[in-house]
Amino acid sequence: MTSTALARYACDYCRHKKFRCTRELPKCGECKPWPVPCNYSRDIPDTGTSSTTTAPLTNTKKSNDVQLRLQNIEKAIRDLTDVVNKAVVAINEVSSTSQKEELSFHTTPAEPDDSTSRLYVGKHNSFSVFEDAHNSVQKATGSLSTSLHHNAASELQFLSTSLTTTVTDNQLRGNSFYIPSKAQGYQLIGKFLESVCMGDAFFTAPSEELVLQVIFKPEGVSRKAWIVYINYMILAMLSEDQSTEAKGFRHNVKLALNDSKIFLEPHLVHLQTLILLAIHGEDYASPSLSWMLVGHACRQAEALGLHLSTESDSETHQRRLSLFWMLFAVDKSCSLAFGRPCFLPSTTYAKVALPDLGHLTRFQPRSDSADGRAQSSIFGAHMFLARMELASLEGDVLYLVNSEVLGTSRNQLREDLTEWHTRTNQVLHNIFNTERALSSPNQLREMSLGISTMNFEYLHVFMVLTRADASCVGSRLDAAREAISLLPSLVSNWTSIYNPMTWHLLYFPFIPFFVIFEDLVKGRASRTTTTKQHDIELLSTTVSYYSSLRDQFQLLAPLCERLKNIANVFRRFAVVLAGDRGTLGKDKELLQKFPGDGISHTRTLDSNFSMTFKEIQAELADEIGDDLKQYLEWLPSDILCVPSGSLGDVSSGNMTKETVNNFPSSAQVEGPRGTKRPFDVMFDWFAWDS
Repeated sequence: MTSTALARYACDYCRHKKFRCTRELPKCGECKPWPVPCNYSRDIPDTGTSSTTTAPLTNTKKSNDVQLRLQNIEKAIRDLTDVVNKAVVAINEVSSTSQKEELSFHTTPAEPDDSTSRLYVGKHNSFSVFEDAHNSVQKATGSLSTSLHHNAASELQFLSTSLTTTVTDNQLRGNSFYIPSKAQGYQLIGKFLESVCMGDAFFTAPSEELVLQVIFKPEGVSRKAWIVYINYMILAMLSEDQSTEAKGFRHNVKLALNDSKIFLEPHLVHLQTLILLAIHGEDYASPSLSWMLVGHACRQAEALGLHLSTESDSETHQRRLSLFWMLFAVDKSCSLAFGRPCFLPSTTYAKVALPDLGHLTRFQPRSDSADGRAQSSIFGAHMFLARMELASLEGDVLYLVNSEVLGTSRNQLREDLTEWHTRTNQVLHNIFNTERALSSPNQLREMSLGISTMNFEYLHVFMVLTRADASCVGSRLDAAREAISLLPSLVSNWTSIYNPMTWHLLYFPFIPFFVIFEDLVKGRASRTTTTKQHDIELLSTTVSYYSSLRDQFQLLAPLCERLKNIANVFRRFAVVLAGDRGTLGKDKELLQKFPGDGISHTRTLDSNFSMTFKEIQAELADEIGDDLKQYLEWLPSDILCVPSGSLGDVSSGNMTKETVNNFPSSAQVEGPRGTKRPFDVMFDWFAWDS
């Protein structure tokens, strides 16, 4: 290459790297192998140069300009692409921010730490065991590691907060209603009109014109409670493969509930919507939330004078009267569970007449017979009237346990309760046998479910009443066993009409479960091997119950799985600790295979009770998912009656390396859990509702 094709100075790259630059144009020797430009920024033309020198340089610059322009175009395209991408992201962020601002008007903020949002709990309630656990954690500060103490305190705070606050998942994806296609909408309307008659004994049905407006033009409905009522009933009819439609109708319910009139303005439609959600609402199965809905409904019932005969139409009066008594029964059940005063006192409404038997015959399930005709049944009517009697007895039980009355009054109430159960059970069984031949399979299932429901509710009230009576320990344990044996027949969901409330199905089974569990781990000397075997199988029945219940619900399936795991953990715990040192020689055959995943089935009781704490933790830790000691902290302090010198402070989790066979025999004096808290046994474990 001639000297005229050389630049005057080295290129920028060679100058920066301190290389010897060949100064060739358009690229020097160092830059040729690389796809980068070779810039001669210092190569300023010399005005004194001859024409023979500048001419070749001019031609070279022209070819270099073309390449530079192409590179600039490529760079501009890349920059433009980056700008477009950034613009799209910015637009999405603005849209998301705008939507969040709109949602702020449709979202109920969750502030569980705000002291003003904490709900009042009565002195005699089901949650007092957590106060005892809190005291134990505080006392064990010195003996616990910092991390374990922090975990125990934070978990206990979470349980306390979740039980005493009402937090709803009211987040909306928009402020417009979901509207199905016409074909699907008309199909769902037909199913709704066929099913709405099941609540005809209590609820006022909407007109067909109103149903059409709710489905296709919901924004124009003046009473938003109708949107909640109709959409929630439609949700019960959807199949599992209709998840998109279910999300849409559930969104409509949440959006309509933002209308404060539903809660503030007494109206019959508002009242029946609130009670529907409280009893059968899968989205509202939290005990505290259900209680709040029942409270709003009861206050509106009082304001409307629902129990008064103000309507000239007899049918309307009977329907209002039936709805009032249903509220009365639900109110008593909730009050008994929470230890709170009733919204509808028995003394105030003692003289209110019950609905006519003829009107209550409408309270029956839909027939699934081939001809589509339902045989008129009186089962639901008698079940409803019997339930009202039980509600009155629950009010008496609530008064007694709060006044801590013992002796004649309590014994008389127990006799009245037993007499009611015997009479009701006989009446319902007679009706079932009489109507069996003419009833459809669905009606037979519902009647069987109704009988099981009444028996389970009786046993529940009986266990509460006898909680503080030391003379009824045996009968209370028998009631718990019978209640657990009923669980398989109680598996149902919100599509049934003779079953308990949704949150009763979820949490009430733990009451008899822990009655049996406590008796097992205390290791009474009078217990035979057969009895222990039977009781452990009953604990296994509870595990299976939650497994079956999980398949009945959609939103509550994770909660059912959590409750199942809790039951399984304590069932296995009972298997490990169910022996008695005085009877170990007779109990070798106790441990055998149980349904589901169990502990090592080759161990005998003798080897189980020579296990150290670390071995027990190795058996159970994977199943529990947390530190085993934290579970021991939640147990009542007298479940494991261990001398302070053997295992240390069990309540604090500071267990020593002594083996479990240092547990005392039942001949030692067992400290009572106390008789001043009749609600301790109830709902100790239903904090897992969130």
